[in-house]
Amino acid sequence: MTPDVRCLVRLPGEQPRTLATDELARIDELIATPGALVWLDILDPGADALALLRDEFGLHPLAEEDMRKQGQRPKLDAYPDHQAVVVHEALRRADGSTQLVEIHALIGRSWMVTAHWTDAPGVVEGMRRFQARPDLAGGAVGSLLYRLLDSVVDAYFPALDALSDRIDALEDRIVSGQQDRDTLRTVLDIKRELLELRRVLAPMRDVTNAFLRRDNEAVEDVSLPYYADLHDHLLRLLDQLDLLRDLVAAALDANLSVTSNNLNAVMKRLTAVTVILILPTIIAGIYGMNFIHMPELDWPLGYPVALAMMAALMAGAFLYFRAHDWF
Repeated sequence: MTPDVRCLVRLPGEQPRTLATDELARIDELIATPGALVWLDILDPGADALALLRDEFGLHPLAEEDMRKQGQRPKLDAYPDHQAVVVHEALRRADGSTQLVEIHALIGRSWMVTAHWTDAPGVVEGMRRFQARPDLAGGAVGSLLYRLLDSVVDAYFPALDALSDRIDALEDRIVSGQQDRDTLRTVLDIKRELLELRRVLAPMRDVTNAFLRRDNEAVEDVSLPYYADLHDHLLRLLDQLDLLRDLVAAALDANLSVTSNNLNAVMKRLTAVTVILILPTIIAGIYGMNFIHMPELDWPLGYPVALAMMAALMAGAFLYFRAHDWF
């Protein structure tokens, strides 16, 4: 079974071209050509794809184990013949939430392999940029990795903007008193998304920082300014992420305050109603006692006067509480 792959090849003096499926077995010959550059992308790598990587690129057993297990945090691993980079791309779901796509990138002296298990627009965009400007950032393997990382990092800006819009809408709903039982769940869901994004963005910052060191042969000196710009983008994302986390914490506090205020308002109304009802209860309780010698019991106007007193006291109490904004 042929794996689902796409391969771009740039030979010396030529523009990048897509390698045909029946030419995949020649990849080892192409990467041995001086000045050649190969980018192989694999969707959902299975046994056949891993076998191809072992045969054509000499895939290290530990890198293969990471691909089999998946669920890796962003990192940079160095092996004798190549390096392995793991990054995560942020995609927006239809409901506005964020989905993280794990991408493994293997880089050698003249080649790069990307592997992912779901569609990764960052890889597609990186390949498009490579075809449009093959000589960007020096035109070596470091430039391929830069195109991938730059496309992946750029996807986080609209994702964070979408989260910012969700937080703004949530704050407006809380302040206007329109929150419901799902508001707290929404706040916690956004907070969980932000924590997940920080869990992947902070290690990705460390990965770019590692490439900025002069001792990494994958990045040439001409590519260093591009990686410095990429590192700056990640710092901006982390700063924005911390700001959004503070806004979510403030929204959570505001939700609790509004809920507490609403509860206090309800308790005030219930207290006022209790006081209003207890006044006629007191009068009725007095004249409901089983005593024979009570002067008012023989008074012809006793009953209507008692009712009038009850009504007057209830009306007076209602007007008092209404004046003090208890209703």
